Amino acid sequence: MLTGVKTADNCTAMLIQQVRYGNIDILVPRREGAGAGIYRPHLRAKFEPDIFGRKTSEEIEEKIDRIWETKSAENNRLYNASKFRLAGCEALQGTLLLHFGLTCYKDMCGTNLSESSSSLQAKGAKDFSNKQAYMSDAVGVGLLPVTCDGCLVVTRRAMWTGEYPGALDRPGGHPEPSRIFLPDGSLKPDHAARNIEEAVAQEVWESASQEAVDELGIGKGDIGDVMFLGVTQNLEAGGRPTLEFFARLGVSGERVATVYELGMQAEAEESSSVHLLPPPTLAHLSRLLQPYTLTGGSEKPVEHSAGPVDEDVHFKEARWLLQEATPALRASLILALKNNLLSSSP
Repeated sequence: MLTGVKTADNCTAMLIQQVRYGNIDILVPRREGAGAGIYRPHLRAKFEPDIFGRKTSEEIEEKIDRIWETKSAENNRLYNASKFRLAGCEALQGTLLLHFGLTCYKDMCGTNLSESSSSLQAKGAKDFSNKQAYMSDAVGVGLLPVTCDGCLVVTRRAMWTGEYPGALDRPGGHPEPSRIFLPDGSLKPDHAARNIEEAVAQEVWESASQEAVDELGIGKGDIGDVMFLGVTQNLEAGGRPTLEFFARLGVSGERVATVYELGMQAEAEESSSVHLLPPPTLAHLSRLLQPYTLTGGSEKPVEHSAGPVDEDVHFKEARWLLQEATPALRASLILALKNNLLSSSP
C-alpha cells in the first residue's frame, strides 16, 4: 500500500481505509460524520523536497538516461518537466496531509514506467524498507465529471500518449510545479501571498478541474464544487500514484459534446473522442463492481464478461466502459460508487 500512510493517534476525525482492487491500491479518506468526499479546507500539503525526494545511484541515473533517450526518440511528443512526487500521507487534526517532494517526467519513465520497476521496488525495500524509495512516483490527478443531466463524461486517449494509448479515461494529468515556482524555487508573484505549502496544496487541488477545462473545452465556471475522493496506486506502473476528484458540471451532456467537437480546447490532441454514459448505464456499475465494495482486504477481479442473462444495451455499455477503462478510471468509479455519487439522481 501507499508508503508513509499514517493516522494520527490523537485524531479521530479523519478515517483512512486501504483496499486493493485488482492491480490498483486505493486509499479512501473520510471525515468522521461527514458526507461524501473531502473538500478543499480538509486537504493540506507538506512540501519538503530534500526529505521526500527519491533515492538514487549512478547506475540508476544511467539507466534512466538510456530509457529516456529511447522513449523520446520513439515519441517526439514526449517532453520532460518538473512534477510533484507523492511520498505519503497522514491524517492530522481532521485533515488529510499529503507529503510532496519533486521529481520529473523523465524520472517517472525511467522508474515507474520502466520494465525494471519491480526490481527497483525490491531494491528500495531492501535498502530502505520502502519499496517506493527509488521510484519517481510523479503524482497524477484525475477528475470524474458528471453533467447536470446525470451523464458521466469520459474520453478516448490519443494513440500517441505515453500511458494507456487508446483507453477510456477521465480528464487527468499532473499538478505542475512550474505554475507556482520560479526557476530558483521561489514562488511566482501571483502566489507570493501564500506560504509554499499552501501554494502546493492549491495547485494540486486546482489542477484536477484545470485538466477538465483543457481536455473537454468547458469553462471553469461550468464545474461545480470539486471533492477529493482518494489516492490510488497503479501496481502495473510501479505503484504510480494519482489523486482522484469528482465534480458535477453545470452543463448538459449535449453541451459537453458540442463544445468538445469544436476542438478548441487547450489539450485537444490528447484525446480522440468523448463519450457520455447516461444514468441507466451508470446504474449497472455497482452491479458489475459489486466485489469491490471497499470493505477492506485484497479483492480478486472478476471477469466483466460474466454478466446477467438479461443484458440490455445499458448493461453492455457499462461493461464496455470497464473493459476499455484505464486502471485509474476504474478506481475512480469505485471511489465514486463508495460515496454514492453515481447512484443518485442528478
